[in-house]
Amino acid sequence: MAPIHKPTVRKECRCSICKSKTLGFDRVSVKTFKRHQEKDNHDITHVQTPHEDTCDTISSAVSEPVNQEEDSFEFEQEDVEMNSELRNLNDTNDILDIRTRNQPFSETDCMFGPEDNVQYTSDTYEEEYEDESDVEMDNDEDSSLESISELNLIHRFIVISVALFVSLYVVDEGAVILIAIINKILQFLFDPFRLPVSVAGLKRLAGFEALTSGVKKYVACSECHAIYDNEAAPLCCTSPNFVAHGVRWFELHRLQYFDIVCCMIIDPMHNLFLGTAKRMLERWVADGLIDDKKLVAMQKAVEKVVLPPDYTSLGTKIAKGFPYMKADEWKSWCLVYSPVVLRDVLPLPEFKNWIEFVNACRYFTKPSVSEEDIEKGHKCLEEFCKGCETLYDLDLLSPSMHLHLYLRQTMIDFGPVYGYWLFSFEINGFESTFMRQFIEESWKGDFVRRLLKAMHALACFEIFDKFTNTNTNTNTYLSHSFSISKYLEASQNLSMTIRGNEPLPPSALPLKTRPLSFMPKHEYDCLVGYYQAAYKNPQISGCKDVIDDSPFVNDWIEMVKSVDLLGQSYKGCIGTNGHGSYIQAYFTERTGSEHAYVGEIQYLFVHNFRPTVSSLTYRNLHSSQHVFAFVKWFKSTSDKTRELEGVELLQDEFYKQDFQSILPVHRILLTVAIVDYKTTKNVNKKLTIPLPKKIYY
Repeated sequence: MAPIHKPTVRKECRCSICKSKTLGFDRVSVKTFKRHQEKDNHDITHVQTPHEDTCDTISSAVSEPVNQEEDSFEFEQEDVEMNSELRNLNDTNDILDIRTRNQPFSETDCMFGPEDNVQYTSDTYEEEYEDESDVEMDNDEDSSLESISELNLIHRFIVISVALFVSLYVVDEGAVILIAIINKILQFLFDPFRLPVSVAGLKRLAGFEALTSGVKKYVACSECHAIYDNEAAPLCCTSPNFVAHGVRWFELHRLQYFDIVCCMIIDPMHNLFLGTAKRMLERWVADGLIDDKKLVAMQKAVEKVVLPPDYTSLGTKIAKGFPYMKADEWKSWCLVYSPVVLRDVLPLPEFKNWIEFVNACRYFTKPSVSEEDIEKGHKCLEEFCKGCETLYDLDLLSPSMHLHLYLRQTMIDFGPVYGYWLFSFEINGFESTFMRQFIEESWKGDFVRRLLKAMHALACFEIFDKFTNTNTNTNTYLSHSFSISKYLEASQNLSMTIRGNEPLPPSALPLKTRPLSFMPKHEYDCLVGYYQAAYKNPQISGCKDVIDDSPFVNDWIEMVKSVDLLGQSYKGCIGTNGHGSYIQAYFTERTGSEHAYVGEIQYLFVHNFRPTVSSLTYRNLHSSQHVFAFVKWFKSTSDKTRELEGVELLQDEFYKQDFQSILPVHRILLTVAIVDYKTTKNVNKKLTIPLPKKIYY
């Protein structure tokens, strides 16, 4: 039986909120009418009178001269009166403003009310059919908000500072609580002004909404590429050209110089990860190469894998049959998980063929690629496609695989895939959200300057400047002298002199250091040995040596929780889950050859050292600051059985710590994923998968 909707009885309301309407009143439901009346009565009896009394008291206190001999007595008397007033406030529930009573802990609760502990009675039956009145109430509250230009200086300062603070530091749930605290303070001060209880209302009052009001979300027809408003999109394509001829028309066709073949970009995200990677796994399951038992074994093999921060963990999805996989998860599967788990699952020919695809993804997903990398990746895709023709039925081959062979030309024409692949648009609603945040961040400074200039209160700008300038502490010398080409070369060219005091990327500054602390003795000895080797001066002395005219290394360091180098985050393993602490770096062997070792960062730190006081080379103030990582290096093995899939097998123990445990952060070559591994002889090992590091500049 269909529910019977009761008609809503409406009344003319002329309260302080509704009288601002065009007709001087508004027609609202009975429930809303009562709520408005109660609010007006509450404001008159409990807000205005105490406020006026307080103003009179303050005026009389200021106008009369102060008797110096009675200062102590007056202050004690004022404290007694204030404590009495606060006790009265606590004892009297009616004084609480309705907008700050029982404040919810999230913005969702603020808008719709908490879902828990709801008791349905006969009174709530009527509320189920008053959705319109609830919407009207929200609109009424919005219409009652004053414009920022109509507020006085103090209220403007409160609104703008809270809005900026929320947009920079606080998530929505915490913002609602912060707003409730500010409103409670205003109530205790008998100030009738209140902040809007929602983040959206706060930004609207501050004027932030005007910056992003033009941002809208549109959808494109997948057939004819026509653009529609998000709420007005048809269910199917209505283009007569596409229906009649199958032609997908868009406005760029009007450009005479536009080449529809050469100017079209193949999206690597869909082509590689959402296309072939998913298709191959479905074929292995369909052919019986992978069953439920093998899925469970695969899950167990990688349950303790440690990934770099920018790679997505699959959790338990392998054992569950890869349900609801997204593109970033398929990327992690291809580059990290599959080379480890598929070796003992697939037949060797199928496994070798899959590794050709994995190697192509490794070459193509580098943030910085060379022409040689592009050619190697293209050859890997060619071998993969040829292998699929012979190893599988022909129905496996798809247009997506054909487009693999055009990725090379796409990268030659348009550069690395990070410039155009569609990972950013995989998240629903990300585009409009990101655009709003970008506009707010870009115009914060101008927004504050314009408002405060109109207020003639530029003295307040100092505090707002902390919200709008994020790089005010960036060192001028380091930012101007940084060279990205030299920085990238430092991790690959061991003949280049790197001591640790070279400029870091400006985005990494300022480093968030902890208070000074003593370095443990053994690790301090490693630091002294490093300086002796780096500056080629065995006379450099430590604390245990006799201090003479030789350079002296102190044992004070400033530890750093993490450092962000061109978008790649590194951190120590102490007190963390290990994400971002496994790295790879080049070292020169005794034979003169170069070898990449894998290590675990214990902690990052900053140390100040000046080799010679009188040297002109190191006279600059900033060259004495060195940024290091203290690293434990895994012992390598001669076992090359996993070399085919690009996986390195290491011993589950470290080399003895020495001066090479001190690594300048400039020398970090790659990030590494690592997982525990047990051989057929039941010996514990480590499997490591080197991965490309981010380069955003």
